[in-house]
Amino acid sequence: MRTSLSHRCARFLDARDMLRRAFPFAHAQMIPICAGMAAGQDRPWDAGRLYACRDLIQEETGLFSNFRGAGHLAVITLLALSPAPEERMAFALQGYKVLRTRFYASQYLPLAALLLADWARGRDLDGVAARAEEIYRRMKREHPFLTGAEDSVFAVLLALSPDTEQAVVDQVEACYDALKHPFGTGQYTQALSHVLALGEGSAQEKRDKVLGVYQGLKAAGRKYGAGYELGTLGSLALLPAPVEELTADVLEVDEFLSHQKGYRGILGLPKNQRLMHSAMLVSGDYVDQRKTSVMGAAAVSGTVAMIAAQEMALCAVMVGGIGASAAGKRLPLPRGDRRGATWQRRAF
Repeated sequence: MRTSLSHRCARFLDARDMLRRAFPFAHAQMIPICAGMAAGQDRPWDAGRLYACRDLIQEETGLFSNFRGAGHLAVITLLALSPAPEERMAFALQGYKVLRTRFYASQYLPLAALLLADWARGRDLDGVAARAEEIYRRMKREHPFLTGAEDSVFAVLLALSPDTEQAVVDQVEACYDALKHPFGTGQYTQALSHVLALGEGSAQEKRDKVLGVYQGLKAAGRKYGAGYELGTLGSLALLPAPVEELTADVLEVDEFLSHQKGYRGILGLPKNQRLMHSAMLVSGDYVDQRKTSVMGAAAVSGTVAMIAAQEMALCAVMVGGIGASAAGKRLPLPRGDRRGATWQRRAF
């Protein structure tokens, strides 16, 4: 395993274990996704920083705010990974307020607001929100029974495209039509089409690459999930790397994880989830390498696609009714950790 990928795996496991200790009642599927976000950060973070960000959310929002809903742990994690959590929270609240003029309140809207805070800063927020609303309406027109509140997150990401609203939706539909044969029709195929629409190339080319990795893993005896796991497979397909190389990397990470605590034995996570986590780590490693070597369209689309895949996984877990509000429960901290949380809170 190459050094960068090995380090990413180690950071992932450390972050996962720390999140488990900090929020022991959080859902088992939410924690690895949040840990995957943290795996790309070299800056150390600890429970004190997480608790400080949780306190920040409690200070800035009401008791029944969607920022404290099913995606609470994800919001905490995203804030904790920011060098300036208070600033990011302020922009997210501003974005949320703008989005609420265009979308109904939902558990997913805070995630969309955080995307606005990161990607639309310095732009006309109302203009981006208006584009997102129009894209969402056109998506709803194409798939009235599949398009739900969670798709508002993808609509915001797609609204950042320089293409017209109709061109964006046409690309989504082209990807969806191309994906029907291998994966059938349904919400996960639709979500995968959203991820692929963020990248360059024709719908057929992107579909072929997704299928290439999927079949390569199957040939090696690994059955990749055809549910919310597909988003991560889509982010892999948008990377400028050969199918064989991507497949080999995923298999290598999967083999490594199979021997780690939480994945081995009958009490470990299912194999399809382990394989998705492996793909998530490989995707993140490639994106980081591209960002440091070539800052071009491929690097940008790869980053956005990876974020979209993370959002897809988060939304799917939230749809499952995981009750992540348990993440908001205040846990007793050692005295030293309390001081650390207070100091970091003031330093934001």
